Amino acid sequence: MVTLSRSRVLGVGLALLVAGAVLYFWPRPEPGVQEAITRQVVAMTRAAEEKDVSEVMESVSERFKSDGSGWSKKEVRGVLTAQVLRGQWVRVFMTNLEVHEVSPSKGDFQARFIFGRSEAEKVTDLAATSILNAYLIEGTFEKEDDGEWRVVRAKYRSLDPTELL
Repeated sequence: MVTLSRSRVLGVGLALLVAGAVLYFWPRPEPGVQEAITRQVVAMTRAAEEKDVSEVMESVSERFKSDGSGWSKKEVRGVLTAQVLRGQWVRVFMTNLEVHEVSPSKGDFQARFIFGRSEAEKVTDLAATSILNAYLIEGTFEKEDDGEWRVVRAKYRSLDPTELL
């Protein structure tokens, strides 16, 4: 039979606590460009579905300019706010996301965003039970001085329903 002294149990417990703290605070590698941008696009999509304009706009740079329409961050906020206030869409789906690293601090993306008036859980069910609006959005994210990835450029075009499949 093994008997453990109080100091030995305390020492083992302290060693386990220190080992856990080291593992918890150990520096983790930063995600790569593709993963970082993918995370941002997914977070923005979720925020849009929750109608949280502020959360979406946190991922849009002050330097943002849209190709074609020339919108700034302010105009994008206005359009998004109008969409939320009208409340026309309930679900937001993102499909066909492609991300390409341009440099360690810059990446291009392209994705389809489908907005629908439905409680559908899957994009395939959305078409059968909803009125849809769909857009192809292409743009560029850059890692800014504060370490956050933000959209600095984007353009969009409406998608025809035949382009969704």
